[in-house]
Amino acid sequence: MTTESSTALEQIEQLQAQIEKLKLGAVTEIRNKIAATRRALADQEAELARLTGKPAGESPVAKRVRRPSVTDDQLKPQILAIMATEGKNGMNAKEMASKLGQDVNRLRKFIKDNPKAMKRQGTGPGTKFFLL
Repeated sequence: MTTESSTALEQIEQLQAQIEKLKLGAVTEIRNKIAATRRALADQEAELARLTGKPAGESPVAKRVRRPSVTDDQLKPQILAIMATEGKNGMNAKEMASKLGQDVNRLRKFIKDNPKAMKRQGTGPGTKFFLL
């Protein structure tokens, strides 16, 4: 009985080793298929680029620029510095935002929350802001 159980255990170990080899072979085969597919895709993209005259791999949608968050306390001295150097004839929110490297909506929120920070002249998109 012990010899039968020991041979059965040996057979189980052999079968488990064989299963591991088969799994490893399957994984290798799938990786090779993926690599071949990627090569074929690269070839097709190159052919498309050749036909259209556009560089391959270029995405049509531009990625959104992420800016670090800025508090009102950090933004106020930056705005005042820009207005002092370049805002003698007044600036609108879009001009200020481009010079600060901030989003226009962020600057408009600051102006809305701090109405006494700058003098406002005009209405709508053409509103000019001046230092007090």
